[in-house]
Amino acid sequence: MFISRFQVRNYKSFLESPSLVFTPGFNIVSGQNNAGKTALLESLALNFPFNPHRSLKTIPEPGVTPEPMSWANVSFTATPKELKVLLLSGRQYVSLAKPLPDSTFARSIGYVDDSRESGQRLVDAVFDQEFLTFNLRLEVEQNQTLHVQPHDVPSYGLYTPQRGGDTWLSIQAYLKPDGQFEVRETNGRGGDFGYALASSFVSQVYRFSAERLKIGRSNHGANHLLAQDASNLPEVLSQLQHNPRRFADLNDRLREILPQVKHVTVRNSMPGQVEIVVWCHDPETRRQDLVVPLSESGTGIGQVLAILYVVLTSERPQTILIDEPQSFLHPGAARKLIDFLKLHQQHQFIIATHSPTIIAATNPKTITLATFDNGETTLQQLDVGSEQAIQRTLTELGIRLSDVFGADSILWVEGRTEEKCFPLIVEKLLKQPLLGVQILGIRQTGDLEGRDAKKVFEIYRSLSSGPSLLPPAIAFVLDDEGRNEQQKTELSHQSENKAFFLKRRMYECYLLNPSAIAAVANKIENFREPPLTADDVSAAIDRKLQDRKYFDAVIPGRDAKINKVRAGKLLEDLFQELSETHVTYQKIVHGVALTEWLIENAPQDLDEVVTLLRSVLKSD
Repeated sequence: MFISRFQVRNYKSFLESPSLVFTPGFNIVSGQNNAGKTALLESLALNFPFNPHRSLKTIPEPGVTPEPMSWANVSFTATPKELKVLLLSGRQYVSLAKPLPDSTFARSIGYVDDSRESGQRLVDAVFDQEFLTFNLRLEVEQNQTLHVQPHDVPSYGLYTPQRGGDTWLSIQAYLKPDGQFEVRETNGRGGDFGYALASSFVSQVYRFSAERLKIGRSNHGANHLLAQDASNLPEVLSQLQHNPRRFADLNDRLREILPQVKHVTVRNSMPGQVEIVVWCHDPETRRQDLVVPLSESGTGIGQVLAILYVVLTSERPQTILIDEPQSFLHPGAARKLIDFLKLHQQHQFIIATHSPTIIAATNPKTITLATFDNGETTLQQLDVGSEQAIQRTLTELGIRLSDVFGADSILWVEGRTEEKCFPLIVEKLLKQPLLGVQILGIRQTGDLEGRDAKKVFEIYRSLSSGPSLLPPAIAFVLDDEGRNEQQKTELSHQSENKAFFLKRRMYECYLLNPSAIAAVANKIENFREPPLTADDVSAAIDRKLQDRKYFDAVIPGRDAKINKVRAGKLLEDLFQELSETHVTYQKIVHGVALTEWLIENAPQDLDEVVTLLRSVLKSD
């Protein structure tokens, strides 16, 4: 379940926002300080107070009263399975508006007015969709009264309803324990059932602000559900202690993100209350007298604990809003938190940040850029697939994505292509978080050849040691480049055994999959007509493998040639030939696209790279 659309009006710096689109996984809200990022997250939490917009547009003269209501339109999207779980845990029936008898949808299901059989067909058709979306309107008046009502109902997207008084003429169906619906009434009255579940939707939205959370102590109780403001975190952690494996898992993740925290526990405090205490020393010492209450500990520990609790214990996907994580966590810890969250992208994360580290680490699905001018925030959603959109975001912030601060260590790789592709391989195929390891490309790998190699390795070591902003290097993963074993041994020695080599000449050798190349090429506008087939690409590759210019020596056998070919040059010539010179191969853009295709469709082609990266990261 996630927020799929959102619009807010007359709240703080927002006169009226556009309708924003959000997805599961990572969504970034970026912009300069005081641009309205925090106000947007406050409204997305769906429990915001009345605080009208004030600017020259709404108050042109002193004494003018601003509009007396703030509102937000929010669309929740959920799977039928998630909705059935909600229904079984509370309200067990749904009210669906009947379609107009002559509507296309009514005819498609064979609908007959007041027919129980047609009602069953209607329920089945609604719950047969992959996702269902419900549109709600939240209105906050001057007296802080919050009203929730349907907006553009019904919202299953299937038909036009009949209006009957103040409610919708409806079909009511009861959800049985076996997950099947039983239609019990076909002429009743009832509202959109998404509206009936509004409180359930809203309760699954969590917002974590940049300020210190006052959550060190709470009343004792048996609640397992964390409050939206995390105020009962001690209570739910106290209950979690009765599940030793899951409680240990939470502590393990906390220790990975904040190594200075060795353990947390919950103890009885004042009568009827419990409090969280932090162990900054080894729990095996059994020195309870040295523990520190969470309320006296660092600002970020409470936020991280609460976020971990939601992610690790939620049975259903949640929406988690995080405001400026870099303000309560140092860059290394913030990066580790993001690496952990990336393993749980069934949840929806909406993160407000101006940190290049966070933006780069999340690989977001949406980016919303906030700008502030003349007392008003304007929002624009950018196309994350466009390099121009990314550059515009970063230009607004005055930073570069390549800036690196706060990583624990660096894995140096051959160049920009590997810098972009290897994190995808680690995330999708190794399925392990980088946990503070930043992967960066060496800009001039040609300098690693010959007598200058030792000098170059010394430069990289010096850059990543002492007071430098660059963290230490854990390894250098380099192309084979036709080096013999003696040359590799010498480079390994000069790098203090930190140089590792791909088994093939270069990374692009792994990208010579005809089906992958055809799929990527056919997505490029005006590449050629008719579209490429894998057979077209395979034949072209075979022709080029016969050309000596792509090799250092005569190589027998197709497989051996694929391993030793100058694949970068081959791909350049291949794109030129197959597109009839319309398209030039771009190492980074097309290299990433080919890698993503292989990850999804032929991961075995990358097995050698996966094995090498696993070994390198494990050695760290």
